[in-house]
Amino acid sequence: MLDKLLEIGSSFDWITPLLAEIQDIANGPSHTILIPEASGWSGRQIGRMLRQHGVSYWGMMIVNHTLMLTVRQKQARWADYLLQRSGIPLLNPLPGVPNGLPGPERKTARGDGVVDGLGRFIDSIAQRLGR
Repeated sequence: MLDKLLEIGSSFDWITPLLAEIQDIANGPSHTILIPEASGWSGRQIGRMLRQHGVSYWGMMIVNHTLMLTVRQKQARWADYLLQRSGIPLLNPLPGVPNGLPGPERKTARGDGVVDGLGRFIDSIAQRLGR
């Protein structure tokens, strides 16, 4: 019941799409990622995982049971790779990403701790070994 009330209330939200459009213009070329709402992941969890790997995103919202978020075009392949690697289903995966070849779009997050740095190091070794 609460979900239905939130869905009805969100239909009156015109500010979020407007802010997303402004951020699209401010951030330059971008790619919108579409994730089924029933993916088993919350928007907060997805956002945290992307930020931990240096991916900037904006405009996160749910429309017609689809979680939408936008990333810079230069980070789209890296974000796509991270999401798929985590088992998050994508409705619009980029071609060639499932092979685990994210390309040069990776950006290091600021303020990472030792554990995050170690995780990135292990990920880079696994990527070089083709796993």
